[in-house]
Amino acid sequence: MAFERMPGYDLINVVRELDPVEAVRDQEAAERMRVYPKVVGAGPPDFGVAKQSGRDWRILALGAMAPCGARVDLATHLRETAARLGVRGRRELRALADRLDPEVGEAATGTEFSAGASRYRIVRSLGFTRFGADGPEPARATDTEQGPIRSFLIDPAAPVGPSGAALRLELLSLVPAAGTVPERLRMEALDAIRVHPGVVLLPPGFAVVEDLDDRWRPITGGDGPQDARDALAHYFRVILPGFVPPGTRPPSPGELDEYARAADRVDARRAVEFVACGRRFRIVRVVRTIRVGPDGPEPARPSDEDAPNPA
Repeated sequence: MAFERMPGYDLINVVRELDPVEAVRDQEAAERMRVYPKVVGAGPPDFGVAKQSGRDWRILALGAMAPCGARVDLATHLRETAARLGVRGRRELRALADRLDPEVGEAATGTEFSAGASRYRIVRSLGFTRFGADGPEPARATDTEQGPIRSFLIDPAAPVGPSGAALRLELLSLVPAAGTVPERLRMEALDAIRVHPGVVLLPPGFAVVEDLDDRWRPITGGDGPQDARDALAHYFRVILPGFVPPGTRPPSPGELDEYARAADRVDARRAVEFVACGRRFRIVRVVRTIRVGPDGPEPARPSDEDAPNPA
């Protein structure tokens, strides 16, 4: 069946009269853009599932390391949905779920699937972090605990403030510089700008990073600033005592005690930086984006299928 095109994919709807909460967020975003002027890619893309019903596209899941993982997430969603339907609809959804599940048979590949009046797409999302003189941008005072992205409406024409519009303009034509990635990947990025020329901002994510002589290494993260703090406390209390990377020495009893005290500080403070055993950690804000075009959100790219299967 024919599906509707995405309206406003090439539109940025800037409004100056924001509600009081959004106005404060937009002002803080403007201040951060001045302090952290450089936008840098935040690691490899994430993959997820988007569903189209009518003209609306919504994110069903996000956070898979590879398209194959997103297809398994789609199979799980289809089975959960099928359990609430009648016999006819249940049969169609379960048949598609079985095609996508590697534990049932030879898993289907591809990025586009349909069942009934709905279309499903395996989509890619890129993360970016702002950098300034003191490193990556930390979580903002106005950031909230969003939780996992579920049923997020991908609406490129939704009103945005001046700072949000400026960020989207900044990201529209951002591609890897020549020589920094294989040419095949760079050409795919250029094709993405042509086919999916718009950018939509998703709710931000948050990473815990460690300062290693001004090289910032990701350690863990979460869906909100407090979620990331909880993950850092877990890292201090559970991961460090229980897992020693190959080629490194285990923490001494004194160091473990200091890490435990650091975990207590993380629990007690709504801060963005913590120090333990001479190591410096920061809760960093990650801007999550998805490209859009007339046919909807950008699907996974051919080279994405080469990503290692996390299983």
